[in-house]
Amino acid sequence: MYDVADSAFTTVIVTVIFAPYFTGVVAGGTGYGDTLWALANSVSGVAVALLAPILGAIADFSGARKKLLALSGAIIVIFTAALGLVQPGMVVLGIVLYIVANVGFTAGGIFIDSFLPGISNEQNVGRISGTKWALGYASGLVALALCLPVVGENGPGVRWVPVLVAVYYAVMVTPTLMLLRERSEPRPLPAGRNYVTFAFSQLGDTLRHLGRYRELLKLFASFLIYNEGINTIIAFAAVYAIKTVGFTQDQVIILFIVLNVIAVLGAFGFGWLGDRIGQKTTIFITLAIWTMAVVVAFLTYSVGMFWAVAALAGIGIGSTQSVTRSLVAQFVPKARSAEFFGFLGISGKAISFVGVNVFAWISDLSGSQRPAMLTTGIFFVLGALMLATVDEARGKAAATVEE
Repeated sequence: MYDVADSAFTTVIVTVIFAPYFTGVVAGGTGYGDTLWALANSVSGVAVALLAPILGAIADFSGARKKLLALSGAIIVIFTAALGLVQPGMVVLGIVLYIVANVGFTAGGIFIDSFLPGISNEQNVGRISGTKWALGYASGLVALALCLPVVGENGPGVRWVPVLVAVYYAVMVTPTLMLLRERSEPRPLPAGRNYVTFAFSQLGDTLRHLGRYRELLKLFASFLIYNEGINTIIAFAAVYAIKTVGFTQDQVIILFIVLNVIAVLGAFGFGWLGDRIGQKTTIFITLAIWTMAVVVAFLTYSVGMFWAVAALAGIGIGSTQSVTRSLVAQFVPKARSAEFFGFLGISGKAISFVGVNVFAWISDLSGSQRPAMLTTGIFFVLGALMLATVDEARGKAAATVEE
């Protein structure tokens, strides 16, 4: 249910409606809409990369994962609703509000993911993670459908969308905050320490012993690379569809409704597949799909053909991150799962400024988003090459030794 709530933010705000509104209307008069949107995503990504391991360590030792999850939710609700204040020309306000809301969104993802090792085992982790992501993408579909009646062609109605998303999030996250059981126990702090200073010492201890988690480190490095391609596509997909292919705002919403339907099937299907043929092999398949999607997007000049891109992207986005988290859950010691999922947060955001800024730079330099889109495929290829070095058996064994 947490994914049901926060998927409205990533689908509606990060990708489909607010992103093209910001680049085309709020920052449209600057001539640097893509670059400014890339800046907003970069700053929020770097902030999360710096905070993620600290928050994870605090969550593990304080036994307060659920409270931190609720705090993340409150940040999302307040600052997403505030995006409704952003009008044409209010570039700085839009960037600041979006950065804070996006930090809350990403931090919440770390805390909810840290519950996965405690409620799953090797036989069902793929299905549980897949179900979680599938429900999220189904929720994105519902959120888009609810927003459709109030959206015109970047007209006044678009400004109501963030408020609608904030209300939707607040309602849908309530079951999680009421029913999810806190599974970590608080532990007493050493004398003279507070949670922040102890979190730094815990991180130092983890870094000193990361040698025993070599496979997990390689998996993080692989995810760091290929997730950068995913983050870039999420940030610019709707902008690309409108500016380059010729979609209208209403067509983009319908396109992403269909994409989310496919993503639901992808998350369910690949979660099941990962439990049967292995998460690593399944990730390879999804990265091949992503690469094909990028190439087809580069070659596409018609609205009709772009639907094929949406189908491929839907399969990829519904599966790659879900299966990756399933594999991470098997590599991490349960007692420090939030801390290690904090490192996954670093892997997902540490170079988040690279992909979006490379896209924006190539787009601005060439005057076309097509070469920028094609360049994104490099992240999937390099990520797959790094993933090939990961040994699943050794990764799982290291987590067992720690326990």
